[in-house]
Amino acid sequence: MKKILVSDYDQTFYLNDIDIEKNKEAVDKFQSKSNLFVIATGRSYTDFMEALTEYKFNYDYIILNHGMTIINKDNNILINYSIDKSIILKIIDDLKGANKIIYFYDDFTESTEYNLVKKVVKINIKYDSKDIALNISKQFNIKYGQYINAYCVPLNDVEIIASSINKAKSITFIANTEQVLKSNIYTIGDGYNDIEMTKNFNGYCMKESTSELKKKAISEVASVSELIEKII
Repeated sequence: MKKILVSDYDQTFYLNDIDIEKNKEAVDKFQSKSNLFVIATGRSYTDFMEALTEYKFNYDYIILNHGMTIINKDNNILINYSIDKSIILKIIDDLKGANKIIYFYDDFTESTEYNLVKKVVKINIKYDSKDIALNISKQFNIKYGQYINAYCVPLNDVEIIASSINKAKSITFIANTEQVLKSNIYTIGDGYNDIEMTKNFNGYCMKESTSELKKKAISEVASVSELIEKII
């Protein structure tokens, strides 16, 4: 029966140049048995395409911007959510005088100027430390949790998306499209934005993962290729 494996990208599918080559080979083996491989990343379209150009790996779907955007292997956008404009303006107002670099992302582009993007699918804010980023993400979730999800991500950044979507919900969309049972869906990640998909499916985590994610995972693995050997 067909299975789906969903992997985070940074610090999961990609750890280093040697590890990713092993993962690519394992994914090819997994797909050769009529299974589907999905990348679920917080990266924007531009950031992800840079990685794909460099490492050239196979996939069936890509979930971008923590779940806000889904594209298929033919590069067609299937789902694309946006953040409510009124909430964006409140967040911008909250950040006035913060002296932080803020990026706004739409379908294919990014800008530090809100007025230069057609719609906002993700906001990125850069901070000086992980502790500050964690605290800010918690504050945003408390204040605007009805409307947005704020995640602390690598490089001490806070990324904000709409609360109506996350990686798990995007995986459900793909599973329904492909008619794959929930019991045949496996996930692997390392960060806060992987918690929902880890809880909702057969979720595994990398050994170097956040403690909150480890509590939700079935078990820890050292690589995507190791997990594929477990489930193939």
